[in-house]
Amino acid sequence: MPKQIKYIFILILPLLFFWAGSTIELADYGNDPNYIYIANAAAICDGQGVGHIDNPGTTVMEIGALTMAVSHLFYNPENETLVKHILKEPLFFVNAIHLVFVVINAVLLLLLGVVVLKKKHSVWVALLLQTLTFQSANTLDHVWTKVSPEPVLFAVTCLYVIAILYYYATDKRLSLKYILTFAVLTGAGLATKATFLPLVLVPLFLFPGLKKKIIYLLGVVLSFVIFTIPAIPQYKNMYYWFRNMLSHTGKYGQGEKGFLDLSTYFPNLLKIIQNNPVFGAVTIASLLALIVFFVLRKKETNKWKNKPEAPILLGLTAANSFGILLVAKQYSANHYLIPVLMLSGISVFFIFKLLIKSEQIILPVLVSALILYFSIVQPPKIKYAELGYRLTNEELISTQGIIDNNYPDYTKVYYYPNSMNKFSALNFGDVHAKHKLLSHLKEVYPNTYFYNYSHEIFQVWNAEISLLDIIKQNGNKILLVGGPRNDEGAQKMIRSNIPLKTVYQGRVQGIYELDSVKFNELALHSDIQMIDEITCDAETLSTDNQFYLGSNNKSFGNAYNRTNEEARSGHFSIKMDEKTEYALYYELSNLKAGDTYEISIWRKADNNSGRLVVSAAADKSFYKSQNEYISTDNRGWNLIRIKVEVPQKLQNDTLKIYLWNPKGKLAYFDDLTITHYISNLAEVTN
Repeated sequence: MPKQIKYIFILILPLLFFWAGSTIELADYGNDPNYIYIANAAAICDGQGVGHIDNPGTTVMEIGALTMAVSHLFYNPENETLVKHILKEPLFFVNAIHLVFVVINAVLLLLLGVVVLKKKHSVWVALLLQTLTFQSANTLDHVWTKVSPEPVLFAVTCLYVIAILYYYATDKRLSLKYILTFAVLTGAGLATKATFLPLVLVPLFLFPGLKKKIIYLLGVVLSFVIFTIPAIPQYKNMYYWFRNMLSHTGKYGQGEKGFLDLSTYFPNLLKIIQNNPVFGAVTIASLLALIVFFVLRKKETNKWKNKPEAPILLGLTAANSFGILLVAKQYSANHYLIPVLMLSGISVFFIFKLLIKSEQIILPVLVSALILYFSIVQPPKIKYAELGYRLTNEELISTQGIIDNNYPDYTKVYYYPNSMNKFSALNFGDVHAKHKLLSHLKEVYPNTYFYNYSHEIFQVWNAEISLLDIIKQNGNKILLVGGPRNDEGAQKMIRSNIPLKTVYQGRVQGIYELDSVKFNELALHSDIQMIDEITCDAETLSTDNQFYLGSNNKSFGNAYNRTNEEARSGHFSIKMDEKTEYALYYELSNLKAGDTYEISIWRKADNNSGRLVVSAAADKSFYKSQNEYISTDNRGWNLIRIKVEVPQKLQNDTLKIYLWNPKGKLAYFDDLTITHYISNLAEVTN
C-alpha cells in the first residue's frame, strides 16, 4: 500500500473523533463535574491554589486555566478582568476548554497512528490501536462533553501507549530517558485521577533490577508533585480523602468502615465484563496468551531477554486486571475505566507479536470486524445522550423565556445544588473550590439567593439567611428557580411553611412563585415567639474596664480591644488584627432542646476576615462558624448571622459565642444581638 494511502487511512478516525466531539451538544450549566474544574481553574487564574483534590484533577484545572487565560486575550468585549469575565460568561469558557480537549485528543489519536507507521508496523496495527479507543460510548461521552479528568486521562494514556511503542522499537529500551518518560506520564496520570493507578504497574515489568524500579517510582512521586503544585497546600486533605476511599465501603469514602462490600463488589465485577465485552475479551486473551507462552517455552530461559513482548504484555495484563479489581469497588460507569480501556489496542498488538507469526489475514479481519461492530453499536448511544443534552438546553431556554417575560421584577431564589442555571453552577463550583471565588461572586452578583434543599435553608451565596429577611430586603415577589422538579419535593417545602404556587414543572427545571399572602398569614400565626434579646454595642464597660456591658447589664468577656477608630453605632467597636485572634466571649447556659437562637453581629473589613463562632462549651459536639455576610449597610458594615436550633444533645448544656480571627487581618465588629425564640407548642407541651 502506498505511504500516502496509509496516512489517509490513519487520518479517518481522528477526523471522525474531532467532528463528533466538536459538534456534539453540551448541556448548559451542568454543574457536576464541569463547574468544579471551571471554578478551580479560575482560582488558579486568580493566583490562588485549588480547593478540589478528590481526583486530584489538578491537570484538568491547569489546562483549563491556561485555556481561559488565552481565550480571554482574544475575546473580552467588556474589557473585564479575567476572573470576572469567567464568572460573567462561564459557558464561553466551558466551550473553549471542551474544544481544546477535543483538538488535543484528536491530534494524539492521529499521532498514535503516525508513530505506528513510523515504527514500520502495518496500517492495520495503527487502525487497531485507534479503533479500540471507540469501544465505550460512555467514555466517549465523557471525553467529548465534560470538563473533567476523563479527556485528560484519554490524552495521557494515548501518550503512554506511544511511549510503549517507542520503548518496544528501540534496542536501548533500558536507558534512563525511557524510565523518566514513563515516570512523567504516570505522575501526570495520577495527578489527573486515581483511576490511573493500575498503569503504575506496567513500567515495573519493563525495567529489570531494583535500582531502575526505584528511580522510576521516585520519578513518579516527583512528577506527581510537579503536576499538583496548585494543590500542595491541600495535601493533608488529599491524604484523608484517599484514606477514607480505601477504608470505607461506600462511594467517595462514605458508607461503613471496611475495604470491600462483597455484596456489591462481585456484581460490579460482572457488570464491568458485561458492559465492556471487547475489553473483557482482550484481558482474558492476554492472560491466555501469557500462559501459553510461558508453558510452551518455559525451557527457553533467555526468552525474557530475546522477546520483550512478554514483559510488556505481562505489564499490560497486570494493569488491566488491577484496573478491573480497583474500579469494581465503586463502579458506576465506564469512564472510571478509561486508562485501562485505552490499553486494549496495544494489548492485542502484543498478543499478536507474542504468539502469532502472521498478521496479514487475522489482523485485517479483526480490525474490520471491530470497526463494523462499533459503527453499529456506538452511534445510537451517543445520539441518545446528545438528545438528552439538547432537550435539556431547549427546556432551559424556554423556561428562561417564561421568567423573563412574566416575572422580570421578581427576586429569584435558585434551587441548589442540583439545578441547572448559571448561579447554581457557579455556587456549586465555588463550594468545591473552598470558596476561593466567593468575594468575586459577591461583587459580580450581589444579593444572589439560594434554597439549599440538602440542608433546607435559604442562603445568600454561602451565608444562611431567612426567607423573611429576603422578603424584607426585596419585597414579596419571590420566584424559586430550578426545582424541585416533582410534587414530592414541592410538598416537602410547603410542609416547611414555604407556600409555593407552581409555575412550571418539567424534566430538568422547576419554577415556583412564593404564595406571599399565605406566607404572611403563616408568619402572623406562627408558633415561634421571641422571648428575649440581648445586645452589646461596645459602648459601656464594667467598673474595672475588663468587660463589655450589654443590655440588662449582661457581661461580655475581654474588653481590652475596644477602639474608637470605627463604629457602626455610638463611638466604639471591637478591633481585631494580627495581635488579636479571639474576642467578645459570651455563654448561653441552661439550654432547652428545640429552642432557637439567632446571633448576629456587624463587621467592617476589606478582606472578609474575622468570624462569628458558636460552639459547645465543653467539647466539640456542636460547632458553627460564619464569616460570610448576608447584607451590607450604607456605611460598608456587613451583617453576619448564625442561627442555632438547640439539639437534644445540648439539653441543659452551654453554648459559647465568640469572635475568631485566624488570619490576623484587620476587622472591626459592632452591635452584637442574641435573640432567643421558643415554640409556643413546645411551651404548651412542657
